[in-house]
This record gives sequence, structure tokens and C-alpha cells, in this order.
Amino acid sequence: MTEHREVLVVGAGPGGSSAAKRLAEADVDVLMIERREIVGNPAQCGECIPLGGEMVATFPRLAGDEWLEDQFDVPPHITAQRIDWMRIFSPKMREYSFELDCISAHRVQYDGWLADRAIAAGAELRNGCELRNVSTRGAKDVYVTSQGRITADHVIDASGALAHVARLRGTGGRPGDQLPTIYAQVAGDLPSSFDIFIGGIAPGGYAWIIPKGDGVANVGLGMMTKNLREPLKRSLDRFVDDMGVRLLSYGGGWIPLQGPVKRAVTDNVLAVGDACGMVMPSNGGGIGPAIVSGKYAADAILTKNLKGYDAILERNIRGPLRISARTKRLFQAFCRGNVSTEICMRILGKGGLRRAVDCSRPLFIL
Repeated sequence: MTEHREVLVVGAGPGGSSAAKRLAEADVDVLMIERREIVGNPAQCGECIPLGGEMVATFPRLAGDEWLEDQFDVPPHITAQRIDWMRIFSPKMREYSFELDCISAHRVQYDGWLADRAIAAGAELRNGCELRNVSTRGAKDVYVTSQGRITADHVIDASGALAHVARLRGTGGRPGDQLPTIYAQVAGDLPSSFDIFIGGIAPGGYAWIIPKGDGVANVGLGMMTKNLREPLKRSLDRFVDDMGVRLLSYGGGWIPLQGPVKRAVTDNVLAVGDACGMVMPSNGGGIGPAIVSGKYAADAILTKNLKGYDAILERNIRGPLRISARTKRLFQAFCRGNVSTEICMRILGKGGLRRAVDCSRPLFIL
């Protein structure tokens, strides 16, 4: 037996859940499948969540979108800690600091909250349902899962950096230039700001400390494979040991840093979030763009204008993401060691680094 649904969403992360909620609110028949038994567990990022003000600062065209404002309005019981301040440290520990409009959250709670909102709107969620293959029957793709076979009028690929749907359909692969990351949950005497360390412990990459309240933080690092001098876990262990804190658990994942893909629509499949490169390469943030792309993908289905999805991505968020990708490439070209990184950061100064975080041009001359 093959089950048929109006929309199949593969992945119940922020992008998938946002798309499912938007569609279900319009009484569309939506099924979300999630390979993990618990949505959001294990986490695969630093767990810093942008709020509406931070998103509008980065993507000004989002201003006035009431649906997105509501989706970025995280309730207090999901918030681990408000993050109003970021500090960036150079290899010689020169500090550059500025304000943020973010929170930290436990991803299992945050992702679960987003999924619950989609379910409350009328979407169906199947946990522990893994997509294993995509076969073609006539003009339709059949999605073979661990819990049965499914066809759908439209499919949203929210499968993350692996871009699982595109790979199984043979229409694409995972977005290139993937950054391997590893993190640890730690407890101890920790700063209240979001701290990023460029170079130093993470040659050619960065390390972070994201506080989560009650003496707990997400501590991690990411480095391009070519810059690895030792296993990532060993570098992280040294970083944690130097901080003098207690390690609670490990996690990790991949961040696509090449910028947005040229086409997010193939046939009846719309890719959202990491699956189509919706990540800010200069800072690694992907949760905000995933939510935005999920909403826009749903709108394209509702208006029966799939080509409009690429058009609105181009108009509203791809520009800053491309600038962010160029900033990342400049960093990789000029900041190949601690000395050159220190010099470049001093040239950029606080204003240039702030613009890089906001996906703006760090140096207007460039």
C-alpha cells in the first residue's frame, strides 16, 4: 500500500516545522517525517537562536512580516538565557564587542516547540521515520521510508546539510564547502556573553562559548578539514580543559558555508534551510534563514507558484547570504595563520566585524 499526501515534509527541524505550520494553517494535508525519535535530539549546533530584531537587522526586507514575527517570538519557558552581547576575540585575545538580539535554548526544547506548533495547526508528525529511498512510479516519485511508502503532490526537503531528498532523487547533492563542527555541553564558571574566538585554538576557523544559564554553556569549534592539525575532539578537549569547566556531553554536525544554492526548486520538491544552503557563512547561523525559507516554500505551494519560491528568496535573503559567503572566502584567503588573522581583524575593527556578523560588507572597498 502506498499512502498519498498533499505535502510531505522530510525533516522536522526549524525549516520543516515552520513550513508545515504555515501549510496546516491553510488546511493543507501535511505529513512531517523525522528520522530521530525525539525532535531536536541530539543537537547539531551551538544553540544560539536569533530573535526578530536580529533577523530584520540582517535581512531588512523581513520587516513587517507578522507571521515571521510570531514565529521568532520564543516564549520564556523555551529560553535558556537572553544573549544581549557578543564578544569576538582575536588570536592575541584582543576583544571586539557589540549588542545582539538573541537567546540560547536547548534545541530539543526549541525544535520540539516549533514541531508542536505545526501539530497544533493540523500537521501530522511521524518520529523515527527514516527516508531510505526514492523510486519512480510513472510520473510520481515514491518515498520509501522505514514506516511505509508515500507519494505527495509537493515535497519539502528539510533534511539538513545532507540534502537527503535531492541526493536520493539524483537531482543534486549536499551543499558544498561543509564545515565540520564539534561541541560540548559544559558546566562551571562561564561568561554571560556569546564569545567567539577566531584562530588560536581553532586555526583557520573559530571556537565559541554560548551561555545557557545556570552555569551551563554550549562550547564548540569548527575548522575546515584542510586546517586540522589534530582530531577535532582533541582540540575541543583542550579548549574545555583550559576553561576549567566540567564536560557533560558531546555533539557535532556539519555547516554548509558556500552560500545559497542557485535553485531551491526541482520539479515538485522545494528545499529549505541547510538543504539549500540557507546559512550565514560568516557566522554559521542557519536557524533563522531556515525558518524564513520554510515560510516562503509553504507560500509558494499555497499560491501554486513554485517558481515564486526562488524569486522571493532572491529578493529577500539571498543577497546578504552571498555577501556573507564572500566574507568567508576573504577570511579563508587572507587569514591563513594567527598573525595574518590578527592583522586583518585589526584592519576591520569593531565596525567591520559587526558588519561581517550581520552579513554586510565588512570593508566597503571590497
